[in-house]
Amino acid sequence: MVYAAADIDEWFETLEGAFEGKLADDHSLIRTFGGQGWRVRTMGVGLLVLADQDFPYSKPRAFIESYDRKRPQPHIEPIANLGKLARVCLTTPTTPDDPLLSVQAAVHDARLLLRANESGDEEEDFSNDFGSYWSHYLPDGAKTARLWGLSLLGSGIGAFAHATDGTYYCFPDKASLRRYSRHLWRGFARDPHQFPIVEMRRLPRPERFPTDTESLLAFLKRYTVDGLHAIGELLRARPRRLPVVFSGRGPNGRVFKVAVQLAVRQDAKGRPPVKAHIHSKLGDEDIIRLYDASPLDTGNLDAALTRLPDRDLATTRKKVVVVGCGALGSGIAMMLAKAGVARFVLIDPEILEWENIRRHELGAEFVGEPKALALKGRIERAIPDVEDVQAITASLQQAIEANPDLLEDADLVIATTGDWGCDVLLDRAVSAREVSPPTIYTWTEAFALATHAVLISGKGGRFVDGFDISGSFKGKASDAQREAPPECGNTSSPFGAVEVAQSQALAAKLALELIGGRHDGADVWRTRTCEQSTLEDADGRWTEHWIETRGRPSALGEVFETVWKF
Repeated sequence: MVYAAADIDEWFETLEGAFEGKLADDHSLIRTFGGQGWRVRTMGVGLLVLADQDFPYSKPRAFIESYDRKRPQPHIEPIANLGKLARVCLTTPTTPDDPLLSVQAAVHDARLLLRANESGDEEEDFSNDFGSYWSHYLPDGAKTARLWGLSLLGSGIGAFAHATDGTYYCFPDKASLRRYSRHLWRGFARDPHQFPIVEMRRLPRPERFPTDTESLLAFLKRYTVDGLHAIGELLRARPRRLPVVFSGRGPNGRVFKVAVQLAVRQDAKGRPPVKAHIHSKLGDEDIIRLYDASPLDTGNLDAALTRLPDRDLATTRKKVVVVGCGALGSGIAMMLAKAGVARFVLIDPEILEWENIRRHELGAEFVGEPKALALKGRIERAIPDVEDVQAITASLQQAIEANPDLLEDADLVIATTGDWGCDVLLDRAVSAREVSPPTIYTWTEAFALATHAVLISGKGGRFVDGFDISGSFKGKASDAQREAPPECGNTSSPFGAVEVAQSQALAAKLALELIGGRHDGADVWRTRTCEQSTLEDADGRWTEHWIETRGRPSALGEVFETVWKF
């Protein structure tokens, strides 16, 4: 059902009529926000239920008309610049086919929440969602703090930089701050300063949040063990400003970090209130009183880690060597970086050309640049907290000759060139080591009809066992009758970004499983076959050997896995 603009007034009138006698006390229809709404008196407060101009394809929202910030209530959020108006957090579903039901449900759910707040049933939410309440109760014009890598630190000393826009960038140490700055902004944080991380014994309610110096002192005494002393020690160095990060844990185990700013008071001539020799002798409370305190809008630069299934991977400092930064290798490297792999060595001697850009991780802006070097910059800008990315613009043989210990501390080597000579060289180089790093060899058959990812654990198996002396694969899955374009020169195969993404994911998933501790000691051969439509487009067929040993693949594509053994 689609509602025309002319219908809006008509069904708003229908809603108004339907509500006659159904709303407690009094109610009235109002026009606001380009839509309409209802003012209801319930539970002793004025409740606004508003439908915006997108309604009924958006859900109605509920607001408290006169909300007292000094008496905070769970699941109710004050709104900056809107005076005493506060939003009631509802989970009411959107029901476009029944606008009346949407509004009735919003009123019903708002009443239930207000009743639960009155009885105290929702009080724990102040702690379980502490970070959100902190941001809702910030004063107008609050400055910003951005934190990285502090989630595991309950207390201690970190390093911060203060940007020209007033933002504080707070990191666990100078090295991580400088690395992030170099990767994302191509700059260098020359003189990071120290800041304290102070642990809270318990999380305060919003009316206890510090808003000025005196309330900060009360907060430190009530909610921290040694907060006064930790801050006082750093202030004795007479910094002009100091961010203070507070760390706490909610009842549900969630860890929170919030920050306040201390800025030294100055007279009309820009001078601090006391002389240096007096400043250093003051007690912790007296020295804090020389500064103005205000809460900071606090956010995490590493918030994306919460979206990862294995966020611990980012803290294990795994190193992956990627041989070949073409369409397949570049995407695998980027996927692993996004998954949390911290260190890379990228090896490729080639320059990015125009024919690469339709399926390569790098686009037209990098044409003419060495693939390995451009990919390094791309990873660093996309994931600035990646620890180390080395780019080697040479062949694998040249790279090993220049650095015989290249594979020394690698947790995994991934070969993506599909070049027989390079794969043989790598197989021999890995096998010759006293402790062989696990290696994944991955390549696509013509037109991406099949993609193979072979994990050699380094505990006995050899990749070359699956090929004859000239590099013909003994386990080939497909044959394609369609001729390759003449410009490919029989050295590459045409397929698109969708096909290469599927191939990248096959190898990247196997790599993450290996890094995560699976496949220990096993040599794994994983193959993805394409969809029937892709097979037909390439005039392809499945080989008799494949059908005999694996069966005919599904028309929608299929993943096969077995032991690498010939």
